[in-house]
Amino acid sequence: MLQLFSHDIFISLDGGWRVLHGQRPSVDFYSQMGPVYYLLHATGLWIAGGDARGLGYGIAIATSLICVWSFFLLHRRMKPGPFFVACIFLAMLAAAPFPIGSPYFAASFSMKHNRYCFALTALILLESFLPQNENMCKRRFLDAFSSGFACAVMLFLKISYGFVGLAIAAVSVPLQARGRTRLAGLMAGFAAFSLPMMAYLRFDLYAQVFQYHLLAGVQSNRLTVASVYRVLHHDCLELGLVVLMIGLVSSLPGVPVRRRVLLILAVAIATSAGVLLMLTNTQRSGMPLLGAAVLLLLNEIQIAHFETGSLPKTATLLCLGFGVIGLPVLVEAAGIAVALEHKLLPDLSIAHFREVPMASIGFAECPFRFNPADNGRNLVRYTEEGISLAQANIRPGESVQGLTLSNPFSFSMGRAPAFGGAVNLSNTNISASSMPPKQLLFGNVDLILVPKFHDSGRKTLDAILRSYPELLVIDYRVVAESENWTLYRRTTQSAQRP
Repeated sequence: MLQLFSHDIFISLDGGWRVLHGQRPSVDFYSQMGPVYYLLHATGLWIAGGDARGLGYGIAIATSLICVWSFFLLHRRMKPGPFFVACIFLAMLAAAPFPIGSPYFAASFSMKHNRYCFALTALILLESFLPQNENMCKRRFLDAFSSGFACAVMLFLKISYGFVGLAIAAVSVPLQARGRTRLAGLMAGFAAFSLPMMAYLRFDLYAQVFQYHLLAGVQSNRLTVASVYRVLHHDCLELGLVVLMIGLVSSLPGVPVRRRVLLILAVAIATSAGVLLMLTNTQRSGMPLLGAAVLLLLNEIQIAHFETGSLPKTATLLCLGFGVIGLPVLVEAAGIAVALEHKLLPDLSIAHFREVPMASIGFAECPFRFNPADNGRNLVRYTEEGISLAQANIRPGESVQGLTLSNPFSFSMGRAPAFGGAVNLSNTNISASSMPPKQLLFGNVDLILVPKFHDSGRKTLDAILRSYPELLVIDYRVVAESENWTLYRRTTQSAQRP
């Protein structure tokens, strides 16, 4: 069941559907996200036989991989208590069914990539700053291999996280003994994932760089002093508690000066990286990397406790640390519990599509004051009306796309997607100052459905039509209308144009 940003599910469905039809993200269509995101969804759709419930399988695959990865990476590097908490923290971070920073009861598939990437970034931060066994050269190489591999995954999942992961890994190289071994491990891990992925993309680096150049132009106006203050102010309590913890941990007997400096650096990196990533995301709040910093501190506290036996002081710090990291874990667990409740106790007021591929997903009314066309019954009603209009006029072999925030029509109608075009027409990847070429937005699509109603993507639609006024006049012509949609077909002249 979806309550918040429900339209975003069609971005994942359309991208996965395109991959199943042999298209490559960024190379064959404007994907916004990296290829890993859509390959994951395509795998789930393939397992589900083309049903939308395959997105749930994708979540299960990603969460399971992160859990197994966490176990094998951390079980020899952390004390038992912090290790157990770390595994729970990372599993909940990946699996929770609501966007980071949103209320736990507002179920959504939106921005799942942020959860996966934050979990991987947390693994890199932990691996880079946990105490290392000086006598295990092979283990050092494998641990560094893990971080290099995670950096490559994120680079092909959401590039901003990949750059942050690479920065953390680069900072860690001169801080650890046997830096050459670590550097070799990082490079080997990075190559082990990035080379096969680039081979899948046929080494079309230009298409990747061009897409990210467009996205950078859209996101650049978000990096302001005011936006940094907003992020820090919203999470100031959690940040203050972590700063308090690092001050108290630094005063514990038995913690070497070098180790204190490394822990302070880790907290500083977690804070700055968290702020930077928040500014490149749509979500408004939440800094999960502070949780990874707390895990580092908890592990250090337990080491100090066993070495010095100062129970009262370390016990107090342990309680504070478990409290800081326990709250987000409980919130995420509550979100999973609410989702299970909706699954086991279906609500008759939840809307479903008539089309078989989409019938398994429920759309509930949004509990907040967002655009009423983006969620619940209105989203289902408008979309089904558009499907009916397209089905009544579509010819064999023709493709269809909506001039809306996302494209629900190819997947819902079981139609082969157009070659090229975008899976997402929103202000996260399009702006008047960074407008993609028309071919990149629409490719060779035959039919375009233009909404008469106003959804949250209306401003982006208007910006596209201002940039390309010929689109619905010369390139496409009206063929049919309904109450809420106008259907356009590509003209002969436009179809012959290269």
